[in-house]
Amino acid sequence: MLILSLYLTIKLKGKNYKLNIKELIKNDKSALFLTLGTKIGVGSIIGTLSSILIGGFSSIIWIILFSFLSTSLIYYESYLGRKYKEKFNGNFIGGPYFILKNGLNSKYLKYIAITILIILYCFLFQMVQVNTLSNSLINTLNINKSCVFLSVFTILFVTVSLSQKDTKHILNKVVPFKCFFFIFVCMLGIIFHINDLISSLNLLFKDIFNIKSLLYGLVIGVKRSIFMNEILIGTTSISSATDKNNIDLSIKYQLFSVYIISLIITLLVTCLLLIYLNNHPINNDYNLLLSNIFYYTNGYFGNYFLIIILILFASTSLLGGYYILKSNIDYLFNNKTISKIFKFLFIFILSFSININIDYIWKYTDILIFIMIIINSYCIIKLRRKC
Repeated sequence: MLILSLYLTIKLKGKNYKLNIKELIKNDKSALFLTLGTKIGVGSIIGTLSSILIGGFSSIIWIILFSFLSTSLIYYESYLGRKYKEKFNGNFIGGPYFILKNGLNSKYLKYIAITILIILYCFLFQMVQVNTLSNSLINTLNINKSCVFLSVFTILFVTVSLSQKDTKHILNKVVPFKCFFFIFVCMLGIIFHINDLISSLNLLFKDIFNIKSLLYGLVIGVKRSIFMNEILIGTTSISSATDKNNIDLSIKYQLFSVYIISLIITLLVTCLLLIYLNNHPINNDYNLLLSNIFYYTNGYFGNYFLIIILILFASTSLLGGYYILKSNIDYLFNNKTISKIFKFLFIFILSFSININIDYIWKYTDILIFIMIIINSYCIIKLRRKC
């Protein structure tokens, strides 16, 4: 991925870094909100914390550096998503399946790609969201597990009852609100504890320039960047295909999402952790640590702010996951019975993910991400001259 990113960045002559913010603000942002809805989930926060605790603060540097470099991959992924999209039921649909079908005339690989994508994004990714949210509700607010199960079941039932048009409409409203609310809460904590942040910068620099942290942080940081931005997983080409803007603007919205995720969210979570570590020891229980951080930085309301953030993050990710599931299943089968079966599976599997061991989910998620990266890299390599 590193070699391919460098090659494509040179080929693009830096086009992947050129954004006009005014242009992005005044045009239709539905595809951007779909992208942010799918990519900004509970894992964006927990993942940043775990990266620092495992790989040190240098992992944050590698997250940002690799995210910037890999924008060339996002550029090509987005371009191919737009180029090989199709119109179905009044909406545009695209992604790895359509790139392989229309771009490479693949007979079998396209079915492997869409199957892995559905398992990976529509189920495994969402199981992580539900499991993390449920544990936070149970441990932070001491809510009964049965009540949490019923709440999750209700959210999922409402999600599968929405049309694609309603889903996009809700994402257009909720995604900007969740981003601003998260930024507001984090900035509030930083402003009230600015002295703690300044005092803890020594800890940051000491860790960053540690050789072990630099090397180990490289592996963890790159892995986290891939996961956070969903690079070469397929969601970028799917979101890009739905965009109503011209292809150039569509690509820019996908690139802009990388900066929001990699810069703003990563740096804000890092600052809150630094503030907390200035007066407290490290806790390797990520959910408990997250709860403690928000309680310390925002006082009595901290845990309630956190729960609202987690609910918003998980809900939009679930909406995005189901949108991808429904649009692809409807296209592949165009059968109401099969569509209902997948609705049932979506509710059933995610509802009971409250009780799963999340370590097993991460294990299989890593394997499937690796396979999707290979498939999408192959598409870009084969089709790069057509971009």
